[in-house]
Amino acid sequence: MSIEDLRTKIAERESEKGKVEAEVLTKTTAAESEINSTFDPKISELKGQLSIAQEEAENTQKLLDEVRTKFGNAKENVKKISNDIKMIEKEKATVLKNKHREIQNDRKAKLKYLNIKVKELYAEIKEIEKEQAVK
Repeated sequence: MSIEDLRTKIAERESEKGKVEAEVLTKTTAAESEINSTFDPKISELKGQLSIAQEEAENTQKLLDEVRTKFGNAKENVKKISNDIKMIEKEKATVLKNKHREIQNDRKAKLKYLNIKVKELYAEIKEIEKEQAVK
């Protein structure tokens, strides 16, 4: 084989390499286009769903934070009201006890006064009876 024949074969092989590279590029472009057309709509749809889900999660987190705050405030309010009830009940018991004591003291004073008056009346009856017995 001559040098020219070898050079011709080399040129043919180089040309075949170029064709293979062009064919690979064409197949790659077609495959990418086909794969993109299959998956890109699904990816876009899922990205939309992800955006909606993230927004829902953020809104739910805000609501949860509000509920936690309201719950904390409610617990604090319950504790305060419970303490107020205990204080009012103690105050009521004290006032009731003092009022009862005052009423009993008033009762004793009135009964003592009435007993004295009754004794005085009995004494008057005895005097009248003595005077009548003497007559």
